[in-house]
Amino acid sequence: MAKEVKKEQKQESVLKNLTLGMEAELFTLDSKGSMANGADRLIRKVKGANPQIGITHECGKNMVEISTFPHAETGNVMLQFLDDFEAVLHCAEKEGLALYSYGTYPGSFTPEINTDKGYIIKEQIFGKARFSIAARCIGLHCHYSLPWGVFDHKRKVIKPLINSKNKQSMIDNYNLFIAMDPAITTFAQSSPFYQGSYLGKDSRIIVYRGGKIFNYLQGLYANHQDFGMLQPYKATGTDLLQIIWQRFDLWTGILKNLDMSLKVFLKHGSILDTTWNPVKISSHGTIEQRGMDMNRPQVVIAIAALIKAISKEVQDRFMHVLPSDIGVAEPFKQEGNIIHIPPHTHVRFELQPKAAYHGLDDKNVYAYCSGLLKLGKGIIPRKELPLIAPLEKMISEKKTASDYLIRDAKKLGVSLKTKMTNKQAAELALRHSRDLFRDIIMTKQAIKKLV
Repeated sequence: MAKEVKKEQKQESVLKNLTLGMEAELFTLDSKGSMANGADRLIRKVKGANPQIGITHECGKNMVEISTFPHAETGNVMLQFLDDFEAVLHCAEKEGLALYSYGTYPGSFTPEINTDKGYIIKEQIFGKARFSIAARCIGLHCHYSLPWGVFDHKRKVIKPLINSKNKQSMIDNYNLFIAMDPAITTFAQSSPFYQGSYLGKDSRIIVYRGGKIFNYLQGLYANHQDFGMLQPYKATGTDLLQIIWQRFDLWTGILKNLDMSLKVFLKHGSILDTTWNPVKISSHGTIEQRGMDMNRPQVVIAIAALIKAISKEVQDRFMHVLPSDIGVAEPFKQEGNIIHIPPHTHVRFELQPKAAYHGLDDKNVYAYCSGLLKLGKGIIPRKELPLIAPLEKMISEKKTASDYLIRDAKKLGVSLKTKMTNKQAAELALRHSRDLFRDIIMTKQAIKKLV
């Protein structure tokens, strides 16, 4: 995450309010819509124009990440994110580049990996072919501050508290974030094509998480599920601490076998830096929802606002998030101080793959997304309801960004049963990249009405 020093200095002053921060990954394209290794020169251009913009490189030379400092005021952080996004777009245009904001590039390409030591080590652990997946996928990461007093900011780890309402609130939110995964990844899905082929509505999740759940054994984390899978719920803070230490020990063992240094991965001096699960407690003292496809700005804002409203309600009212069979029949049903969620086995083994392969076409996934949106609409402040309108539209039309990409690909003569050409992919990608400026302006206008 960019601007680390500033974050550390400001963290304590905002900790008592639930804050929101975002990290958005983007692909760099050339002027014809083909993938380009434009990250380094784009970052130089942006930093030369405004050093305060949080833009960094990622594992692939074809990727950049824009990040915003967490803030308690939803409108402020969202406007900052959009202002920075717009500035990056202007710089890209001056460099003869276009930006693509959907989860996977539709065509085939071979990425070039950056030579940072951490990436090189990961390439050795996962294998060159598997690690290339990471440079073919872009995601959206949303950070929400943990309840006050549960995180040790010096040691950068969860405190071993007993009988703490705030710690129980953290566990409730952690479990809720896991339960939300199939719904918010459906809302965010924008990656129907991977390397020119149709895999599912969310091809990025299929190839990224991989494993038996998705029947995709060549996925990035297929052989290292502990570090990339959607994890089970936890009952107590002790359970959560234990699994964090277990993953740390496991990663340490992997590095020792390769005679590699652990320090490369401890960017912030925390054991929390060695896991990349869709839901994680981060070394910034946040709970991070990192399982989603990147998408258009208005969808990014809608999802971030929905999650924040629900998360804040759980923390402020110390709501209990209860796994039960009620959560299967009526997902995210609120009864007094209880939010019902399905058992984690139903979320992980049933809903997760159905969401990735079929999205809103699956009746159970559709009901699940509808349940989460209904919960959010009953919680989110009235003035912020326009922010989640894109999600309501998805439910109404039963279509996500992936559905529109499939529609537009078919107009170009693409069949879902065959591989699209790189020319078709470039035309499809460039067509959607051109919509970014308009989307940003429209979204900013909506947010400015709230602040």
